[in-house]
Amino acid sequence: MNREKLKYYSTLVFNGVLNSYSQVYFSNNKMLAILLLAVSFFDLGAGISGLLAILITQWTAILFNFNHELVRDGSYSYNSAMVGVGIGIFYTFNFSLLVLLIISSVLTFFLTIWFYTRLAKSGLPFLSIPFLIVTWLIILGGQNFSALTLQTKSLLTVEKIFPEFFTIANQWVASLPFADLFHLYFRSVGAILFQYNDFAGIIVAIALLFASRITFVLSLYGFMLGFLFYKYMEADFTHLIYSYIGFNFILTAIALGGFFIVASRRSLLLLLFSIPVIALIISSLHGLFTSVGLPLYSLPFNVVVLLILYAINQRVYAAKLIPVKFQHYSPEINHYKYFNYIERYKRETGFHISPPFMGNWTVAQGQSGSLTHKDDYRFAWDFDVRDENNKTFRGNGYELKDYYCYDLPVLAPGMGYVVALIDNVDDNQIGQVDVKNNWGNTLIIKHQDFLYSKLSHLKKGSFKVKVGDWVNAGQVVANCGNSGRSPEPHLHFQIQSAPYVGSKTIRYPLSYYLKSEDKQLFFKTFDFPAEGETISKPNVSALLADAFQLIPGKILTWQSQTKNATETIEWEVFTDSLNQSYIFCRKSKATAYFINNGTLFYFTNYYGKKNTLLHHFYKAAYKVILGAYPDIAIDDPMEITDTLPKPLTFLHDFFAPAFHFLKTGFISKSLNFNSPHNPTSVEIKSECRSQFFEKQIQKQEYTLKIEKEEKLRLTLFCPQANLTAQCENDLF
Repeated sequence: MNREKLKYYSTLVFNGVLNSYSQVYFSNNKMLAILLLAVSFFDLGAGISGLLAILITQWTAILFNFNHELVRDGSYSYNSAMVGVGIGIFYTFNFSLLVLLIISSVLTFFLTIWFYTRLAKSGLPFLSIPFLIVTWLIILGGQNFSALTLQTKSLLTVEKIFPEFFTIANQWVASLPFADLFHLYFRSVGAILFQYNDFAGIIVAIALLFASRITFVLSLYGFMLGFLFYKYMEADFTHLIYSYIGFNFILTAIALGGFFIVASRRSLLLLLFSIPVIALIISSLHGLFTSVGLPLYSLPFNVVVLLILYAINQRVYAAKLIPVKFQHYSPEINHYKYFNYIERYKRETGFHISPPFMGNWTVAQGQSGSLTHKDDYRFAWDFDVRDENNKTFRGNGYELKDYYCYDLPVLAPGMGYVVALIDNVDDNQIGQVDVKNNWGNTLIIKHQDFLYSKLSHLKKGSFKVKVGDWVNAGQVVANCGNSGRSPEPHLHFQIQSAPYVGSKTIRYPLSYYLKSEDKQLFFKTFDFPAEGETISKPNVSALLADAFQLIPGKILTWQSQTKNATETIEWEVFTDSLNQSYIFCRKSKATAYFINNGTLFYFTNYYGKKNTLLHHFYKAAYKVILGAYPDIAIDDPMEITDTLPKPLTFLHDFFAPAFHFLKTGFISKSLNFNSPHNPTSVEIKSECRSQFFEKQIQKQEYTLKIEKEEKLRLTLFCPQANLTAQCENDLF
């Protein structure tokens, strides 16, 4: 094996070992993993057995060419880790145990594969089902194989070597208010790794706190709900004390409160129902399992979590209780990214519909208008063109050619197929109306199933397309006319769910447009122009289009200067398996995902160290309009973790599921264009502002200067960070 392969497999196995421990608590936090590994070695035999079980599982997966990513993230081996620790905690470590460990680890792995593939079809996790099955098999069948010579273990534990640590921990817990509750809590937390003592539980709880505040709060919240339910119902607490099976409350709270479901007030309410169900299952099954010599272990947790997740997945649409679609193995990241996504894209549609014209047009009749936009046809617009005196025509307006909008090009509002076309209706003379051919010459474009746009009152003989043609967004399809029920030239535009002339309208917004008001422009996103408003389709500046045309394979070389250092930093643009584009920084290993939709360039996610050059660029160009529009403000919410220091976000994490008292927003303006039509220089001024209960507590300012001469040059300034960086590259 060459050095590169050795390094690859060593890293693969090392990460897989650590993640196998942290996965037990639904995490991939390395610090948590190291502390859990250390706690498993409180009993030397248990620690060794758990570690060996992971390694056996990993090499089985590698040997049989299973997915290396699932080896790396511990998905294949965390059940084996629990099986190994469980075997090692009860039996003396010897050759017979090693044989059993190999058999049980391989069996656990193949059961993991089976449940992984079967449950994944229903969108469900396999949780700790393989651990339960294998552990029960060992308990029921292991004693029948005398050749294994399993013996009752002789203790070799940290508690025996350093008893004072455990005594101090017990005394400290006993001194706490509600000592009985915390005694059971700490022992239940530790019991997940078969460590039934306060000292282990305290270490695990502290590790959970620093790995995830939401996980820590949920573990306390879930256990308290179970404890209080038992107390209120006057149940037998020996059920909880037996193997400290209350860890089912903890695991269920973490799983449903913030890991598989986005942490929120609704997920906290869900636990008010699910935790008592766990308590009921423990009480009802405890006696039955004890009679056959089997512990319940995590069975209640598996049953309840799978039932609830399955039920949630069967809903007609997701609302309130939101399943985590892309797992970040952190309730905080899951939470912040979801709520930031909702805030940023709350009105965005899957398919973008643009204004079907060039230049400034006025809404002559809006949706639910006073004339013809009524009932089933209320979600439509009539557009015309007006001068500074609000007149639609020049001269006396007696002829069609006097009207500003007459014979102007009409554009496809989005890509799609032409599915219907009428081109046999003459234009009306001014003042006349064709009541027989209501819609006049009409074009219908299919964009998606149940999504069509209709353009009516078009000029006869002006069509540039025919039925069956594919059209691109912004392509000229016809000219504006005065056909049909139209007393003067205008364009009727509506969105509908059926491909027929005369179909009912549906309410669907225009994706991006500029509203002109009092000689100022306002950028509108996914909105509905109102009657009397003058709007236009955003244009794209060649300068900005070139600057942000980041195609895969492009290399960006920056010369960065701060107060302390001058360095050369190289970025490269990639796309991932989901065809998402991102910038990768070779120095910091950070990645910044972005979208360029032709109207806007904006970042969607950042992963990696903060305060890197890429992170500053991410904040400076978080959202940029690609048109030459001075003084138009572009704003967007940001995740608080993008800008605020860790101590503040650490505190905020505790309250995040219930409410947010910290907010971060972005705002930018393009200034100093050296030409209004074809600029070769522009400055983008941007700010990231953070608020504490609506009071501003932090502001970071950026200037991004873009110049195009022989080469295209970007210069980034950040006064707060004493940063100046410049990128001059022919590959832009």
